Amino acid sequence: MSEKKVSIKDLLGLSDEEMRKPLPNPTPWSRPFWEAAKQHRLVLRRCSACGNIDHPPYPYCTACLADEHEWIEAQGKGTLYAYAVNYYGVPFPFWDDMPYVVAMIDLPEGPRMISNIVECDIEKLRNGMELEVVFDDVSDEISLPKWKPV
Repeated sequence: MSEKKVSIKDLLGLSDEEMRKPLPNPTPWSRPFWEAAKQHRLVLRRCSACGNIDHPPYPYCTACLADEHEWIEAQGKGTLYAYAVNYYGVPFPFWDDMPYVVAMIDLPEGPRMISNIVECDIEKLRNGMELEVVFDDVSDEISLPKWKPV
């Protein structure tokens, strides 16, 4: 006889709204990033004046304050800089995901991105390991870039 797994939602009597994970709210200056992610493409915003690449995208360049920019296709590769494994103490919507990994990933284009590491045994995580981007289609409008070992 198989046991039925009880979800956190059912156990605590939480509503669907209380269990809904927050999603990004694209701004006019970040919308191209999210539109590309929906197509499973990683893009970065490069300043046309000085060449600085900012992530997350800002309405202006954080190096020279210029507002001229272009979107470039990123390699989709990165290096694990640091990470934390979440086992407890997270909001209810994330309880069913535990343990999960939040990480800082250095991109070869220059910026450091914060995201999740997926498809990896937590015991095998090491700073400096090579990663590649994957996309999690969390809604019809939003795909989240996440990372897995190469």
